[in-house]
Amino acid sequence: MSSQLSRSKVLCLVACRLARCLGFVAVLVSVVGRPAPAQQVVSGAQQVVTVATGESALLRYGGALQRFSIGDPVVSDAVAVSPNELLITGKKLGTTSLLVWDPSGGVRLYSVQVTADAPGLERYLKSLFPNADIAVSASGNTVTLSGRVARASISRQAVEIAKGTGATVVDRLQAPPAQQVLLQVRFAEVSRSAAKQMSSRLATVNPQWLSSVDSSVVESVSDGLMRLFLMHADADFEAIIHVLQSRGEFKSLAEPNLLTLPGQEASFLAGGEFPFPVVQGGQLGAITVVWKEFGVRLKFTPTITEGGSIHLHVAPEVSSLDFANALTLGGFQIPSILTRRAETDVELREGQHLAIAGLLDNTWLNNVTKIPILGDLPILGVFFRSRDAKQNRSELLVVVTPLLVEASDKSPALPTGEPDQWKWQGPLRYKQRSPPPSQ
Repeated sequence: MSSQLSRSKVLCLVACRLARCLGFVAVLVSVVGRPAPAQQVVSGAQQVVTVATGESALLRYGGALQRFSIGDPVVSDAVAVSPNELLITGKKLGTTSLLVWDPSGGVRLYSVQVTADAPGLERYLKSLFPNADIAVSASGNTVTLSGRVARASISRQAVEIAKGTGATVVDRLQAPPAQQVLLQVRFAEVSRSAAKQMSSRLATVNPQWLSSVDSSVVESVSDGLMRLFLMHADADFEAIIHVLQSRGEFKSLAEPNLLTLPGQEASFLAGGEFPFPVVQGGQLGAITVVWKEFGVRLKFTPTITEGGSIHLHVAPEVSSLDFANALTLGGFQIPSILTRRAETDVELREGQHLAIAGLLDNTWLNNVTKIPILGDLPILGVFFRSRDAKQNRSELLVVVTPLLVEASDKSPALPTGEPDQWKWQGPLRYKQRSPPPSQ
């Protein structure tokens, strides 16, 4: 009896434990087999967040955010400034994605587009070019410049500044045809007395200083070596030159006309080159030839300012060979070079004249007049010959007149008003001959 009770107790204990195990397995199966709640993505197209480089945009939600993830932290950065606020900052031009797990458990997808700071760039360009009408718009990695500017150089500068943002620049700025600078130059050699007379006549017309550019004539500025005259286009300068030419005191050396673009150097040389031997080192003593230039030379670089005036860097030079002071080297006679050179910067209005003077040249001429045979006698020959020493003092005068020239697509009309050669030959090319009359 007792053995049966003990056996029944054992069976009960085993049954209870088995029931517990089966219950645990059932609970585990129910837990594992139950599907997990899916993340809910907010319906609709992805939202676009546009922010300029260096600027920020704030995203605010109704509750605390769970987490967020930025695709490319080099392009944009995301920082949670509060439990329900997210700050987006543009760092580099480009596009990246942003995932935000909102308080409802859903996932929001954003497309963050970092563009150039168009308003800031527009303000900066207007501060540099206040007279220009420049509008800036940005879309993605592209910046578009539109409007009108006074010169093509302003358009080029604005494009270079916009490229500094790293964006692709589309230039839609409209500018008139590029202006060129025509420099009319006159090199002349004037006697010293005539130059002083010219200086006094110019100074008495309207004695004002060089700071005034609207007067008919500006007072000459002299430092003892070079004098400058700045004259208006209405000044009667040509009349003075004609008077000096009629007296033989004004000798024109060259009258070149040079045309160049603003910022580009133009040069002119009327003269030649002479061989200059150079002895090389070594035992052989070889001689090479170097060519030296001489003559009338001019270099100038124009720049058009914002106010429409012309800034000139002018460097005129006149040189000549001097055989009186020549050297003999290796059997070669090497002449020296007499050079008169000036270099100055000045700002002129179109049509004004700039005269550069003060480059002096002193020449002594000794003329000996004698009676043949008697003038060569020793001691007594002094009474039959005479010496005449004459000093020739001349001054180099350079007159510069800048003019603005615009390119044109139209062919210039002939002064006579007649059709040009092309118009004459055009109709004749297609003209048919009439048949000969029948006999």
